Amino acid sequence: MTCQSPVDLVGALLAERYRLVQHLATGGVGHLYVVEDERAHGRVKPCHVAKVLRCEHLENNTLRARFAREVEATSRVHDRHVRALLHHGDLSRCQAPLAESRTKVPYFVAELLSGFDLADTLRLSRCLAPERVVQIAVQVACGLAAAHASGVIHRDLKPENIFLIYAPDGSPRVKLLDFGFSWIDGDPIDDISGRLTVSRTAVGTLDYIAPEQALGDIGRPPADIYSLGIVLFEMLSGSVPFEGSPEILVKKHLRDAPPALERGSIELRRVVFHALEKDPSNRYQSAAAMAGALRSTPEGQSLSSGIA
Repeated sequence: MTCQSPVDLVGALLAERYRLVQHLATGGVGHLYVVEDERAHGRVKPCHVAKVLRCEHLENNTLRARFAREVEATSRVHDRHVRALLHHGDLSRCQAPLAESRTKVPYFVAELLSGFDLADTLRLSRCLAPERVVQIAVQVACGLAAAHASGVIHRDLKPENIFLIYAPDGSPRVKLLDFGFSWIDGDPIDDISGRLTVSRTAVGTLDYIAPEQALGDIGRPPADIYSLGIVLFEMLSGSVPFEGSPEILVKKHLRDAPPALERGSIELRRVVFHALEKDPSNRYQSAAAMAGALRSTPEGQSLSSGIA
């Protein structure tokens, strides 16, 4: 298969509505474009972002399944803390000169976000003030609660998938991204292509993976809560609690207690360690419960008027 430059797709019209006007970036799975909504009224047309599967991945069943999974999961969740998916479909052959293939190229259109992901923020700041940590974590928990209520388990929560939009007063507004590894309620365990959600196959990023998920469990809400606990620990301390090779990381998640935290109130540290319990039945059993516990900390109470 021959692939041309992703810039060649600029100018294409999706669904007779969304015009690709600029190539933004190319990631591991897809190309990102700025799109204009040509059906919008007014002189200034609103912009969104389109993600188009890279043509070299058209025959890769794993990546096609991950792309489709992101579309399906995000379409289910409607919450202000989850990036909104506006439209999805397949490019026709005349729209997609990127590949010499009759296979249609999947894409989706989502809201365009302006800001930084949490990973970039932590690279710049290393760690965050405890009040800001709580402000971010409550919103992440609210987004997870909405996903779980919709039957979706994220299964790859990490700073790269937490996007921060900053309000004029400097307060962060959270959007959850990338549901490509999610588990959707009703999935048949033995019929998911690409090993995305098959039992006994570890899915997720090992630095943030829950013990039961590392052992191949399909993932439940407490697994996302554990991952949020890791993110909380990292925001407070500047590093994840466990490090090492993949084999060592899995063993540490299964057996080792996390190191002590020196920042944050006692109540906030208790929330972190409760989320990091090895046994999922000992963690918060819902993301909403964890959000409530975060709000009840001294840091949360001091920001109660500014927390979603």
